[in-house]
Amino acid sequence: MATTIQNYFQQAKDRQFARDILFRVKSIKIVGGELLGNDQLIYARTAKLPGRDIEDKTVNYSGQTFHVPGKVSYPGSDSYSIEFYHDEEANLREQFESISRAVFDHRSDNIGEYSMPGSDSLIELNILDRQLNEIGTIKLIGASIRKVGEIAYEIADGSGEILKFTVDFAYHWYEMSPTSTKASIRPPG
Repeated sequence: MATTIQNYFQQAKDRQFARDILFRVKSIKIVGGELLGNDQLIYARTAKLPGRDIEDKTVNYSGQTFHVPGKVSYPGSDSYSIEFYHDEEANLREQFESISRAVFDHRSDNIGEYSMPGSDSLIELNILDRQLNEIGTIKLIGASIRKVGEIAYEIADGSGEILKFTVDFAYHWYEMSPTSTKASIRPPG
């Protein structure tokens, strides 16, 4: 069926459009740390819905190339960044610094918890609808901290700008599930 302006309008009206503000970092629980919830994660400024790739494998036969699916990979899973506003008392950044030192601390006889993180170490993200109801959940499985970013102060030329910092995590894979019956991210099957 050819797409007409009326068809487009009807589909857009029925399904609406995703908005860049309808996404939340719900919780972070990683090796060496505690569960960070709403009171800390209200400072989460930016995060991404992760990607997923299936490698292409080729098989040649009689002059024809066939494309066969190969292994899965998660681009960016080695450096998943979340940007945070920096709170005045530096509590949030100190928590991430503490978690980072629990993973590896050169100052201690117990070097740290740098073992492979399991499924209980995760970052939970939510896709929201316009009424701020959760319509989808994404869990980054096997999450662990990689980098607590620097904070740039402008001592001489500052204007009172709100400060931000980035924390990078790694994860093994992600799982995606709808939380409502109208979710458009329903997994196949």
